[in-house]
Order: sequence, then structure tokens, then C-alpha cells
Amino acid sequence: MDILPFLTALTTSATGPHRHHLAEVMTARADILSMSAQANAAVVSPQKPGRLSHTLRTALATRMARLSCAPALAALYLETLDGLNPAPSFTALAQNDALPEADAFVTALVRYADLVTVRPKDATQADIEALRHAGLTDAEIVHLAELIACVCYLSRLTLGMQALTGAEAGTLADTQAPATDHQTDAPTQERTAGFTAEPLEWIPYLQPVKLEDATEEQRDAMKITPSNTKISDYVLTLAHDPESLAVRSPLFNAIMYGRDGLSRAGREMGALGCSLINHCLYCASVHARRFIQLTKRPELVETLFSEGPDACLNDEYWQPIFDFSVKLTRTPAIFSSADVTFLRDHGLSDLEIFDLICATGIFGWANRLMHTLGHSVSPP
Repeated sequence: MDILPFLTALTTSATGPHRHHLAEVMTARADILSMSAQANAAVVSPQKPGRLSHTLRTALATRMARLSCAPALAALYLETLDGLNPAPSFTALAQNDALPEADAFVTALVRYADLVTVRPKDATQADIEALRHAGLTDAEIVHLAELIACVCYLSRLTLGMQALTGAEAGTLADTQAPATDHQTDAPTQERTAGFTAEPLEWIPYLQPVKLEDATEEQRDAMKITPSNTKISDYVLTLAHDPESLAVRSPLFNAIMYGRDGLSRAGREMGALGCSLINHCLYCASVHARRFIQLTKRPELVETLFSEGPDACLNDEYWQPIFDFSVKLTRTPAIFSSADVTFLRDHGLSDLEIFDLICATGIFGWANRLMHTLGHSVSPP
């Protein structure tokens, strides 16, 4: 499934006063659009889909894009699904209808996808065990996690690119995310408990791939060389889905370390805002340290960790960037062109705004892997 024409059309159809700037942005970041399309293909229509068939993956992708309030992306997935001649149960799954009687395998997939799409911070080891109880292997769980996380990234990318063109909020969010079984946001102090800029260790809930048993495809995806034997448990866990890992890593690097556009520190602030909402302690720890190294502003991180998503930074540059990341992560249903205009009014260029959209989105992806497939602990 190639979504590159869809992504390209999001901005080439722009008719507003910023259309020329947007054309320059898309030229400068053509690699990100191309790699995003490759990532989608790797998770929705991989070469080795296993029991998570292309039809099932596309139905889940449609459902998750709707839950993420990205109707244009959902419509694209649904059109693709229709071409696969799905069973009625898959069509119902995709359209968020009440599911007919389904086997434990599909039911478990849907419940987990709904949770991690809408409320990733609430995912726990018990949810992984529920997938195992339904018969999923560790490799299938990683495949599912990558699918969920990638679609959530693409949903934010879609919404952000539409907002850059000046699309109205009502157009962007005409799909209402259904209620879930989970509670509403906890008070800020509870949400931010445990955040630290000190180094943390990550402990996986799944069995990582053993390096000595890794296939050639897995080793290629992990970029292993004869002298490179120190591979993190996180990467070894993601190696259960080497096709996705192979495309996600260069996409991440292009977004976070690309030339020009938003500063490195600005991208780190986007990562922090997203990680606070999704309660990914490990990601927040790593990128808090990088932000401090780049800006020499530890007091901003201290404020973020103590006050949470509603933090008042008393800084005319960093506050809008932080707020933008938080809103795109937490409330995509009300994200709109007004949020882009606000950043423009604070001096950010369209290229810088696009970089912030991507940084926020890619950390929605990273959080949904790091926080849901393992947990963080302080080193001994």
C-alpha cells in the first residue's frame, strides 16, 4: 500500500497564501514523506504478514485512524480495505461498529489497538499478558505494536500537514473518537509522577531476539557489524519485526537530526511534550537530558516535570512549541490551522512547524513502543 501520493496531495492542493512556502517545505522534506510511506507499507502490507494478514492490518489501520481523528487517512485505508474484499466482520471492525462474534485472537487485537491508540499511558504488562493469553507470540505482539504506533504517527502527520494548508478544525476532526473503558485524565501530579532527567534502564515485557540467533534480515535491520555486539534490549525486542525496524530507524533519524528547519532543541521539546502526555518515562528522561545539553535550561525541564502538560514556562519561545506538541498529542480532535497560525505569529517558519509536527508524531510512535512493550527502572 503506497500512501506517498496521498501525503503529497495534502499540501500540493493548498490554495492559501502559504502555498509557495509549503511547496518549498515538501521539497526540503521529501525524504521524510517517502520514508513515512515506506513505514506504512512495512506495517500495513509487509512482505511477511503472518496471521496479521494484510486485510486485518488494513481494517485495524482504518479503525485507528478514525480513533485518532484523522478522517482523510481513515478514508484512504477504508478504500484500500474495500479492494481486499474483506469479510463483514473486518468491515465492522474498521468502521468502529459493534463487533460480531469473533475469535479471541481478533478480539484481543482490537482491544489492545483501541487502548494504545487512545490512551497509551494506561497500557501495562497485564495488557501484554492478555495478548499472550489470546495466543499471540512475542513476534506478533511487536508486529501489532508497530502497526498501532505507525498509524498514530501518520495520523498526526496528516492532521499537521492539513493544518499547514489552512484546513478548518471541523474538517480535520469530523470523526469522534468513541468512549473507552479507561478513566479520564488523572490529576497532573499523578500523571507526572516518576519523570526524571536521570538515566533510566528499560526492561522489556517480551523476550528480546537473541543476537546469536538473529536472522540475516534481523541483523541487517539492527545495523549490526562484526565489531558491533552491544545492542540494546529495546532494539533486540523490535527486531521481532525487522521490516518495520529497518524503515523506522532512518525515518526517526531524518526527523530528529535533519538539517535546517527547527533547531535540535526545538525537536527535543516536541519529544518532551509528547512523552509527558503518553507517560513514557524513558523517552522523557533521554530527551530531557538532550534538551538540557543543547539549551543549558534545566529549569524548563524541572517545570515540565513538576507541572505537567499544563506547565507555565514563562518563555515566549518555548511555551508555544511545548503547547503545540501537547495539543497535537493529547487532543487531535480539536487540532486546527489556528494552532499553526499561532506558531507563525511567534516567528516559526513553515519548515520549522513541519519539523515540530514530525518530531511530535514520531515520538507518539516511539512512546507507544517504549512505554507499552516494557517499563523503566532506576539503575542500581
